[in-house]
Amino acid sequence: MSRSMLRSAAVTLLALVTLAACSDDPASDAEGDRGEAGTLELVSAEIEAEPPGDVAEGTRYVVTVNLTPGVEWSDGTPLTAQDFLGQYDILWAQQAGLWESLTDVRATSETQLVFEASELSMNVMRQILRSNQTAASSQFGDIYTRLNQLRTSGADPAGPEVAAVLEELDAMAPTDPVAYGPFVIDPSSVTAQQMRMVKNDGGFNADKIGFDRVDVAWGQTQQTVPLILQDELDYTTDALTPSDVQAVEAKPNIELIRTPLGTGTGLWFNESIKPFDDKRFRQAVALVIDRERNAKVSLGDAGKPIEHMAGFSDTYVGDWLSEDVVAALNPYERDEAEATRLLEEAGLVKDGDTWTYDGEPLAFEITAPTDFPDFLASGKDVSAQLNEFGFQTQVRGIPAANRPDTILQGRYEAILDFSLVSAPEHPATSLDWNMAAGFFGTNNPESEGSKGLNWPWQQQAPDGTEVYIPDLLAEAVAGLDEEPQQAAVETLAQIFNDQLPVIPIFERWTTDPIAHGPRVTGWLASDHPVYENNQANDPYVAMQLLGGVLRPAEGADGSFHTSAAYAQPPNFSWNYYAGNSMYNTLTTPSYHATLPPLMWWSNAIDAWVACVAESYSVAEVG
Repeated sequence: MSRSMLRSAAVTLLALVTLAACSDDPASDAEGDRGEAGTLELVSAEIEAEPPGDVAEGTRYVVTVNLTPGVEWSDGTPLTAQDFLGQYDILWAQQAGLWESLTDVRATSETQLVFEASELSMNVMRQILRSNQTAASSQFGDIYTRLNQLRTSGADPAGPEVAAVLEELDAMAPTDPVAYGPFVIDPSSVTAQQMRMVKNDGGFNADKIGFDRVDVAWGQTQQTVPLILQDELDYTTDALTPSDVQAVEAKPNIELIRTPLGTGTGLWFNESIKPFDDKRFRQAVALVIDRERNAKVSLGDAGKPIEHMAGFSDTYVGDWLSEDVVAALNPYERDEAEATRLLEEAGLVKDGDTWTYDGEPLAFEITAPTDFPDFLASGKDVSAQLNEFGFQTQVRGIPAANRPDTILQGRYEAILDFSLVSAPEHPATSLDWNMAAGFFGTNNPESEGSKGLNWPWQQQAPDGTEVYIPDLLAEAVAGLDEEPQQAAVETLAQIFNDQLPVIPIFERWTTDPIAHGPRVTGWLASDHPVYENNQANDPYVAMQLLGGVLRPAEGADGSFHTSAAYAQPPNFSWNYYAGNSMYNTLTTPSYHATLPPLMWWSNAIDAWVACVAESYSVAEVG
């Protein structure tokens, strides 16, 4: 990872994503119709910044985004900067955290959007350039206009006027989906088994995409593996079990893309319960769990046991931690004798083959999502390993959809869930998830309500000084230059390694199946720089599909087949902003085929590259 992800003054090239025919296909010797591969050249989308004019009070940075002209919504109306401005006015009304950094957002022309901010970080830039797609003014224009008027007139976003508009927004029930991507969902096609996306001829890059439709099968691994084996899927993001991998790899036209996903499982303990609040207990559990065994059981070769136990992906460690810090980290290699010593120090007693606490056998449930096969397998193996050591545990299965409330409310004794997250790809993302509120309220010890993990935020740094975790996390992402962030990341990593608020187990590497025929050809070779991205953040398949690199195989029917566990009819809304929006349940590449981002982030060049926006610039005020 470069130390120059963001720069305050842009002096690089105008964005281009260059597509060219290429007759030298590295995969052409394999069986199946692989055809000629296209090329995808990733070039920075940053241009030289113009000096800012008048800006809002408190503005330090101005980010200017230029949209690709001529893109149309599927209802024939033009995609404009006003559409995106409306999205940010809604985020203001919803009191989204992004507006703690933004001081203003303006549409200065039909194709230019200007963001003003008091501070910038990779997270803020990601929300501006990547994370927030939008909905059409033809459907939500009245809401957009009224909220913009309230915001620019100084209204209180927590006030009754704003609340009334948000109530109207939530109650809206459009009868048709509208998209600005090259495809739009055909509402008449949506069934419990499948939906179809048809071509939006005016949508982004539609003229460069040879497919007429995208067929999306409903399901997760259990439903999609048979479809892969029957040549009914061209790509899926579903996690394959070791036996699935073996079956899929036997097909000569299937290639598995293997990249680090930046996600993986870990064991959390509710520290409102004793002895879970004692770090010696958590350290002992880490010493008991055979992480390599657990990774193999859960994902086979696609599970990589965590080595450094730093609170974030091992793949980031070399770029963020000094050699001295890495050498000082406890790797928690399996050691039952040391685990026994720590447990006895924490007040546990071994009675025969059973560990007891306060005279009672130490028994607890490990909650795990039943419809995440790798997570469930991981949870069952953790339970088995701990029982072999003398604990009395059992797995409590819940639907994955119940995870957010279960985590937020702390309705678990122990839970098998993510210990690594990576959007954006920065150590602080995982550290925040593991040590602070994360996305679902993972840990909030100062809350008057649910405290989640209830791991204290007042901690001691390795040098003995008292530190406050939220402050350190803020330092770890502050500013445009990553170099000053390193000290905070190192301190957080060392505290995490000592305290283990979450016990990391393994990182998932993708086993994404891509099918060379019978429908699709043109896949880039697996050593192409685009695969330095992963399926979750700025997905390599969506970039190839939207870039026009992929194309129908000779004699195929012009369709691309993928999958998603989308909301089952009729339990969804076409309201993009509703809690039960269909869009919330789509995965890549179907989501991006309908609503592409302004830009992609490329790990290969540590830069933003063009998508719906063709360029951007960043200027510092003063």
